[in-house]
Amino acid sequence: MEIPNNEESALDSIEHELYDPKKKMDDVMMHRVRDARSVDLPTSWGEINPIITEAHDSKTLSFGAKILIGSCILLLLSLSFTAWRVLSSRNVVSAANIDMSTEIVPYIEGGQDTPFTVTLQNRNGSALQEASLTLLYKQGNGTQDEQEKITEKRDLGTIGVNEYKKQDFKVIVYGGESEARDLTVKLEYKVAGSNAVFNKIVTTSVVLKTPPLSVHIEGPSLLSIGQTGEFIISVKNNAATSSLPSALQVILPTNFTVESTDPKPSSRGQVWNVPSLDQGETKTFTITGAITGSQGETSTIKALVGSQGGLIASIGVVYSSQTYDIQLRSSPLMLSLGLETDRGNVETLRYGDKTLVTVTYANSSDQPIRDVSLVLKIQGDAPLLKQVDPDAGYYDSRAQSITWNKSIISNLANLTPHAQGSFRVVIPVVSKGINSPAINLSLSGNGTVQDKNDVTTMLSKSWIVQGTATLSGQTTYKNSPFQNTGPVPPQPNVDTTYTTHIVVSAQNALVNSRVSFILPAYVTWKNVTSNTTSISYDAGTRTVTWDIGSIGAGKTVMADINLSVRPSQSHVGQSPSITSGIVLDADEEVARTHIRTTISPLTTILVGENWPVDPSRVVDSQ
Repeated sequence: MEIPNNEESALDSIEHELYDPKKKMDDVMMHRVRDARSVDLPTSWGEINPIITEAHDSKTLSFGAKILIGSCILLLLSLSFTAWRVLSSRNVVSAANIDMSTEIVPYIEGGQDTPFTVTLQNRNGSALQEASLTLLYKQGNGTQDEQEKITEKRDLGTIGVNEYKKQDFKVIVYGGESEARDLTVKLEYKVAGSNAVFNKIVTTSVVLKTPPLSVHIEGPSLLSIGQTGEFIISVKNNAATSSLPSALQVILPTNFTVESTDPKPSSRGQVWNVPSLDQGETKTFTITGAITGSQGETSTIKALVGSQGGLIASIGVVYSSQTYDIQLRSSPLMLSLGLETDRGNVETLRYGDKTLVTVTYANSSDQPIRDVSLVLKIQGDAPLLKQVDPDAGYYDSRAQSITWNKSIISNLANLTPHAQGSFRVVIPVVSKGINSPAINLSLSGNGTVQDKNDVTTMLSKSWIVQGTATLSGQTTYKNSPFQNTGPVPPQPNVDTTYTTHIVVSAQNALVNSRVSFILPAYVTWKNVTSNTTSISYDAGTRTVTWDIGSIGAGKTVMADINLSVRPSQSHVGQSPSITSGIVLDADEEVARTHIRTTISPLTTILVGENWPVDPSRVVDSQ
């Protein structure tokens, strides 16, 4: 069908409205496309189910707007809390508002009372409650920190607002000259409404002047390996008054062998008691010994002087200390000492021995050693000096020394590389004498390789004379301090009491001495002895023990023990044993060698008593 020209089609009408410049633009409308899943698209452009519908505006806040509003609220709360804290800051207690100052001279005398003042002021708006002030410092300069640490505490109570507090202390410090020491002051306190403990710490340093007691070590700083050296330790009183009794401790390296000390230490350790010293007085102690090790090795000796400790071999607060280094060098001149008797090579001697000492020397280098000289000094209480007989060399009986040099032995004028030689000396030993006598030999040698006497070697050895202990015993009946009872001769199944008499004699002083034996089954312990304190009986092991303890050199001790014996029928015609073998165990006081002596069991044999018949053998009464 043909459309008239004056009539526009629907499409033309829409196009005209869209492109008409004179047409006023209507408000833009949002349209939504229907969901194809929920609404079927219409097949026509009618008004029943239009494709484009008018949108409706949402009236709720978006998620981003909600976050923004919440952040603003939190900011306002934070600002409010900060303003409240600032406005109420006058009630907060701060350590910065506590002024603490100390007053002490910067240089103090060691060992003397030194005033130390602590001043503090509370500038806080609140009081400090349960306040206390503690002074802490190390008094000595040793390594025993807990023992040398000083802690002094003062309770101050409550310190009010703007209140001043002042505390005076006395400080005593020991140490080396120019040594610095810290003094620490600690303030502890609480505040109202809290159980927490707060603190403030202030530290002050002081420098020590000369210590009241100083210690100094003198001796060779260079020794050959095995060479003997003498070290002198001096303790000096630097104070204006007399010193209190103190203690000296010397810590030796593990490779140091002590040969002698003067005076002897007060204990097994190297600790000496130092008496009270007058102003400026010095007390010296000497230690002689040899150091072993490798060439170039350094050994260190340390000396400490301080108060006497709670134990014998201990030192309390250290007043002063010093270390001394010794460097070892290898000597090309090698020396050795050997000793032998009729029993062969020995390390201990016996009374009456005739010893043969061998002195050996050698050049261990690849260079000759010129003008070699050897000197052997013989000391101690054991050698019979007038009977010393060297096979060569010059013996000076006054100096108690034997010398070998090139004027006596031509080979010593030039000891070629790796050459060696030896000498022998006969030294008889005393047959009796003081407690544990000894032979002390000191061998020194020197020579020249480049400079005169630039080679030096020293060697020392000692041998102690070991004594004997004599143990004896016998059975008595009449000659007894106790009243014995029962038939003699003994009879089967009848009790007879006997007394065992035991005697111990010692050449050298003995310690830890003890005699013991076991009772046979037919012997009964009567608990009757000459010494109830030292003699005891163990019923479990049937052992009788006599704890003698110490026996002086050349002394004799005795004991009597009463025993009851009931022989059996099998003992008829016999003298039954009333003890086991009797054993003596003891240690020599000086040499610390152990002595053990055993004698045969005691029997019913009676010695030194007169009887009309044989009193020892068991007889049948039937």
